[in-house]
Amino acid sequence: MIKSQSNSLPYNGAWKEKTGALGFKMCNDYLFRMLLQEDPDTLKAIIASFMHVSIDEIEQVTVINPIVPGESVDDKEIRLDINVIMNMKKPINIEMQAYNHTGWVERSVLYACRGFDSLTHGDKYADNMGFWQISFCDFCIFKEHPAFYRSFVLTSTDNEHIQYSDKLMLSNVDLTNIELADEEDIRYGLVDWARLFKAESWEELKMLAENNQTIDKAVSSVWQMTEDERIRDRMQRREDGERLWKMLVKDAETARQQTEEARKQTAEARQQTAEARQQTAEARQQTAAEKARADRAEKTIEEQNNLIRELRDKLATYENN
Repeated sequence: MIKSQSNSLPYNGAWKEKTGALGFKMCNDYLFRMLLQEDPDTLKAIIASFMHVSIDEIEQVTVINPIVPGESVDDKEIRLDINVIMNMKKPINIEMQAYNHTGWVERSVLYACRGFDSLTHGDKYADNMGFWQISFCDFCIFKEHPAFYRSFVLTSTDNEHIQYSDKLMLSNVDLTNIELADEEDIRYGLVDWARLFKAESWEELKMLAENNQTIDKAVSSVWQMTEDERIRDRMQRREDGERLWKMLVKDAETARQQTEEARKQTAEARQQTAEARQQTAEARQQTAAEKARADRAEKTIEEQNNLIRELRDKLATYENN
């Protein structure tokens, strides 16, 4: 099923009457998916921010993997990223990743390669339009080299870093390092989107929307969707699932640490046993050596006694004569 994006959700400024905590996470992947799928204006604006172009230059966006709002997400649709064809040619994948699942980097590379492999029989290799994967991550991927926004393409491994191809690109926005954004990130609106997805209260959203019609429109769409009980239920289910996953990961890590500690204690006990055996062997050797010395001393004493008896016998014989 393909959904051509033409009509966006109508703007409703009633959201500005809301106050206090949001009651949901803006980085919820189900909400993110619904926002971009149901509000093409926001989808175009986000793509324009990444491409450093005007929204007007993006004539059409087509979601090629839509889901029905509020309906259950089965195992085949557990990936809540959104695949888009822009202006009928450039394929883009956009996703929200709230948790750093094991193997996330490898997974992102795998999905990007699958998206790149879009040619059909008879197509020319040069006609491949490429594939661009954009990820909003609520965690730092490379903790030793943090950055707010970074893109990766195929380059050489020498010092010249010659570009092999830019048709396969992976871009990451780190929502935990907004303070590392540069002037370009601010100018093209990436920072505004990051702050939107990190907001925790309606007051924060109002501040972001002030003098920013694009953000204002996006928040209006978010408010309208979160008023739908079915969508709220799906959002909660996603958060419950992620919470369960984090708990299982924590339990697995605790079990791993306990196993490592048990292995360490076992190794230490074995070392202590080996040392005790070594000490016992040394004590036995020492006892044997002492016994040998005692035996030699007894033999020497006996020899001396025998000699004394012989001398006495000789002396007695001499005196009798």
